[in-house]
Amino acid sequence: MEFGEQYFVVLPDHPRAVAAADRLPPDATPLVSHRSGRPCLAGRIPPGQLLQARAGETVLAVVGICSATQADLDAQAARITDPARLDGLSLRWSGSYHLIASVGGRLRVQGTASGLRRISHGTVDGLTVAADRTDVLADLIGPEPDPGALALRLLENLPHPLPERSLWKGVETVPPGSWLSVPADGRGPAVHPWWQPPPAELPLPDAAVALHTELSAAVGARLARTTRLTGDFSGGLDSTSLLALAAKDTPVVGFTMANDDQADDDLHWAGIAAAGLPHLRHVVFGSDEVPGFFGGLTDLTALTDEPSLAVLSTPRLHAMRELAVGHGSTLHLDGLGGDQALTGHFASYHELLRRHPLMALRRLRTIRLLSRLDLGASLRTLLDGSSYRSWFTAELNALTTGRARRRNRVFDWGGGLALPDWLTPEASDLVLAELRAAGEHARPLAPSRGRHSDLAAVQDAGLLVRSLHQVVGRPGYGGSSPFLDDRVIAVCLAVRPEERVTPWEFKPLIKSAMAADLPRRFLERRTKADGAMIAAEGFARHRLELDRIWQTSRLADLGLIDPAPLRELCRRPYAGATHGGRMPVALSTELWARDRLG
Repeated sequence: MEFGEQYFVVLPDHPRAVAAADRLPPDATPLVSHRSGRPCLAGRIPPGQLLQARAGETVLAVVGICSATQADLDAQAARITDPARLDGLSLRWSGSYHLIASVGGRLRVQGTASGLRRISHGTVDGLTVAADRTDVLADLIGPEPDPGALALRLLENLPHPLPERSLWKGVETVPPGSWLSVPADGRGPAVHPWWQPPPAELPLPDAAVALHTELSAAVGARLARTTRLTGDFSGGLDSTSLLALAAKDTPVVGFTMANDDQADDDLHWAGIAAAGLPHLRHVVFGSDEVPGFFGGLTDLTALTDEPSLAVLSTPRLHAMRELAVGHGSTLHLDGLGGDQALTGHFASYHELLRRHPLMALRRLRTIRLLSRLDLGASLRTLLDGSSYRSWFTAELNALTTGRARRRNRVFDWGGGLALPDWLTPEASDLVLAELRAAGEHARPLAPSRGRHSDLAAVQDAGLLVRSLHQVVGRPGYGGSSPFLDDRVIAVCLAVRPEERVTPWEFKPLIKSAMAADLPRRFLERRTKADGAMIAAEGFARHRLELDRIWQTSRLADLGLIDPAPLRELCRRPYAGATHGGRMPVALSTELWARDRLG
């Protein structure tokens, strides 16, 4: 398999671990050693994204973008006597990074709260080995896909905790916000939580000041690694805010795509923002300069370690990467994760109705006037106080009986469950068995419906963006998403939900935070392009190629799908409801399986 620009494994301090390290790909190198001299960290990490310190029996390393200096890390390594006492260290510095510690042979390995940086583990030669990619571990163990986990990935909506299921037998994923401990003998791993969302008590003006501070520090951590920075400059609030902060004192290149979609006003708003940023070089490119949607997929190399919609963007991302590299870029900023971190979830009105009923009812009236709100279904959902496990069970019962529940998903624990009609009976049985097993022990990410929904959205974004970064990375270039940094997420989640989630204002937190850095007129933007026209054009142009993919389906060979309904979709005109949801999920899973499973 090919593992892309970055991957690493963490090995216990044991003689047999040396043999495991020797089985890594030829481009893997020893990066950090235990005090014994045996490999602790090995793999491939971009230059400037590894910092390590040693003191006595302690080895401490951070992998990724981190504001820590060598002196900072040295000081922390000198005080560490127990890897379990490092929880505070994970939020001490700005950036996005893995944390690895070896203390007297005891290991601590962790990623980030969003799941953008993840950790998995498995048993290799009787020892626990951790890695930041599941396929790296699978390659060491013996890559055997898990049919039930693969069948699950064909569902458009996967409720927590199912997105954490590894695709490979013998490989387990550490949940976001938890860390993996490995004893000195390399056996008996355990998982421990280290991150909890902050109380949502901060007034919006105070949170805006804090967010500006954290975003500035996040961007500063990137600029400390490179001054050859580019970024998305879509005219949206998220990416534009990041480039505005980056371009205060440093020349930065921002890219905006122009297209013929009359509903897409990104270029208009990007121009307004660019006029107030003298250090920004604004580059506009045409949509015809990158492959269209659904183009270039027939001979794709899937670089992600699991199925992801990011696979479908591979040709476009590679073209945009070449554009950025052509302008000297080594790191590319994007605003991905901003929607989830900044917007919040209307499920928080479930709690608001109980704490401030008059406020909640006024807002519901406004939402009803602004949209086609089913008042009966909404009130039924909001008044229902059932637990997450009860909700999960009810959704599973509705799926198996075919009796739809009258709910407003906007205010619920999550979306409904549905089996696409191209699943084979065997795949449907696998999915139902997985859902039943998960439902027996289903627990929410947080006690309240709104906070659970916020965290689920952030983790979903972390998974998707992680795959996008795997796709786009190459030697000397990578993507970076500051809105998914732990410290940035913590500030966004600390805002009072009634101020963060409102029907009257779009992303009030970032507008308040950036009021001094972006033109007032720009901050009045309320539109958001959805790319529907470009997707429809791409589908019309490439439908025959997609049909050929389904004619030789790997998922069909595995007994998971019947390609006939998908081939039928290739004959129909594009429609968002039928072609924009379940079909891309199936297609991305198919492309991943063709490449990664042979």
